[in-house]
Amino acid sequence: MVGSSSVGGDLRTPQFNGTNYDFWAVKMETILIAFDLWDVIESGIQSHQTPEVATGSGDEESEAEQTSLHTSTISRENKIKNAKALSLIQGALTDDLFPRIRNEKIAKGAWDILSREFRGDKKVRAVKLQAVRADFEYLRMSESESLDGYLAKFFATVNNLKSLGEDVSENRIVQKLLMSLSRRYKSIVSIIEETRDLDVLRAEEVIASVKVYDKREDLHDERDKLRGTEKAFSNLKVGNNQGYNFHKGFQGRSTQKWQPQNRRGSNWTPNRTLNSYNNSSWNNTVGGSS
Repeated sequence: MVGSSSVGGDLRTPQFNGTNYDFWAVKMETILIAFDLWDVIESGIQSHQTPEVATGSGDEESEAEQTSLHTSTISRENKIKNAKALSLIQGALTDDLFPRIRNEKIAKGAWDILSREFRGDKKVRAVKLQAVRADFEYLRMSESESLDGYLAKFFATVNNLKSLGEDVSENRIVQKLLMSLSRRYKSIVSIIEETRDLDVLRAEEVIASVKVYDKREDLHDERDKLRGTEKAFSNLKVGNNQGYNFHKGFQGRSTQKWQPQNRRGSNWTPNRTLNSYNNSSWNNTVGGSS
């Protein structure tokens, strides 16, 4: 179902291209009801049969003529309603699908043709219903799935069940929704189950509460992320300062003059020349030998 065509001002009919027939049919039904044309689809139009005018004189003849005129007017209204309904259906089909109902002159007939082809007969619908029931039964929200994305998928499945004739109660929807949410919503689900009467609780109320909770959790996540970022920058700054101080200390020690030591541990003084050192060593040697 793609696009739409304008009908009567701002009202637009949804374009049907062969997919999502059930959704398209619901929207078209609403439009036909708004134009007071749905009875033409449900019951069709009565064949035009003008009753015989009763013969008589005076008031009796006048009354018979009025009856004939009144019946003829109703039939004309039905024809007009049928034409309007058929026009809406024709205008809602793409060029690829229009040939399927091109030769149909009755709105109900055109509607039934589309219903049989795209909605299926009872056996086909029964098979589809079993498949959608299984989808609904095993429907679960994954941990990485967004709330809006899951809700869209959840209610699309619910609508599929309803379109196939399944009676889906509000309590069943609420129970399934609460059970199928991910662990992120465990706290709010427990609060709802403990404080609310699930027999009268509506799905819209559950969604409102869960969305408020989801917004708060998002704020908490953003704050935690911000704190983590600030901590990372703080650690990076401390690490840079430590490296800077270590470098300064290393430079400070490297500026000290290095002085060699002799065997006795005395420092080598700059004013002592190599010759004086050698003479001193020679004297000590001679003195020791004498």
